[in-house]
Amino acid sequence: MSSKDLVVPTRTLTQGSVLPAFAAGDAPVLKVAATLGEAKRSVSRFLHEMRYRPPKRKTARMLVLIPAHNEEATIGRTLEALLTQSRVPDRIVLLADNCTDRTEEIARRFRGVTVMRTVDNTERKVGALNQGWRRWQAGYDYVAGIDADTILAPDCLQQLEEELSQTARPGGVMARYTFDQNLGSTAMARMLIRMQRLEFASWTMDALQKNRKTYVLGGQASLFSGEALRRVTEMNQTQGPWDTTAQVEDMQLTGDLRGMNYQTLVSTTARAHAGPMLTMRSLWAQRRKWDEGMARLLVRPSLNKWTMTLWKQQLSLLANGVSRLMFLFLLAASLMVSQFVWSWIWLTPPIVASILNAKLAWRVPNRTVGDVLAGALLIPVELYLWMRLACTTASWANVLAGIKKDGWENQARAERGVSNGPGKIIAWMTGISVVVALVVFGWLNAGPVFQERVLTVGWGVLAITTVIQTLFMVIRILRPSRGLKP
Repeated sequence: MSSKDLVVPTRTLTQGSVLPAFAAGDAPVLKVAATLGEAKRSVSRFLHEMRYRPPKRKTARMLVLIPAHNEEATIGRTLEALLTQSRVPDRIVLLADNCTDRTEEIARRFRGVTVMRTVDNTERKVGALNQGWRRWQAGYDYVAGIDADTILAPDCLQQLEEELSQTARPGGVMARYTFDQNLGSTAMARMLIRMQRLEFASWTMDALQKNRKTYVLGGQASLFSGEALRRVTEMNQTQGPWDTTAQVEDMQLTGDLRGMNYQTLVSTTARAHAGPMLTMRSLWAQRRKWDEGMARLLVRPSLNKWTMTLWKQQLSLLANGVSRLMFLFLLAASLMVSQFVWSWIWLTPPIVASILNAKLAWRVPNRTVGDVLAGALLIPVELYLWMRLACTTASWANVLAGIKKDGWENQARAERGVSNGPGKIIAWMTGISVVVALVVFGWLNAGPVFQERVLTVGWGVLAITTVIQTLFMVIRILRPSRGLKP
């Protein structure tokens, strides 16, 4: 086909009109229209962003109060752990309470730490906390009380804050406490630390398995709702939430919070290493202060769910003491009159107790072989229990006799290695020896009928008591942990 044969189609033209050109005077109108259009689009974008923007999260403010009296040996590590938290507090206040060592000097070296000296404080730790509270609490959502010898895990405060923020009616939450085994420099110190580790692990595990409820938010490391503390202060009409008349201020504060229907919980994740007692003298003084403080709370004419929990703990300890004293008395009484008959079934309670202690020792944080052996061998745990029984008995004797002593000063003296002398120990040993001698004399001179009845009834009661206690131990052994760790 040649080029002249090609047919090129033509486009159909549509008739129309040409828009008229804008005159020069119309430019301001166009500019105004463009401005209005842009303004309309801006308003539309703003309204869209306001409607669909993500919710703004409120950042809570956290205050940390650290009461300290001559804590130069530990305060540096405590402050370093606080300043390196994954959730750094908004303010850290060291409450230097009548310090005569380098505590205040060391604290001032840390940037981000406020040092406050207490003024005319005669109420020791409680008074220092209340002075710090009055000065700094305004504007803070959370208030943490940390002991000057407590070392927090790197995420401790973050975990405590998250758990407290998710609580329906938050009062406070405490960290899970344990102790650093490496702090013991002697065999006795290491054994005492093992026993304290086992004791705290047992207590924490029981609390976790009871819906995390606790009757005491330990002063070593606890985070409180600022609003809850303000409500307690208003209710008690005091200068601060901590009761200056209580020897166990943390326990009293927990009771106040529980009485106002605030929740007091043990954390499932937060960890803190508290300062252990490294000598028998300091451990005795600390537990005397705790036991006597609890006894003074219980003799008050008030009974509620919180005090019922305290009574339950005391009665459990009493039952353990009574069953052991009964066994020793009946064993000695039977041997003195040649009426003792051995039965292998009596090995059941010690074996069950050994298994329970080994299980608890296995759950101790950063456990060692020594922890498990100390629990399984039973003897160290049994000796520690006898110490606790003696301590509780002495504390109740003081309270019921109306004797009141400065538990804080006694503990401070014991930690410094100051002794009150052997006078009290000699007096107690003399009194016990006299009582034992009188009981032995009376028993040997009693008639055979009386002796038979005492042994028959006594062994029967002890058997029933031991069976019940053994069943409770079996229940604790079989109770699932549900993934909880003390």
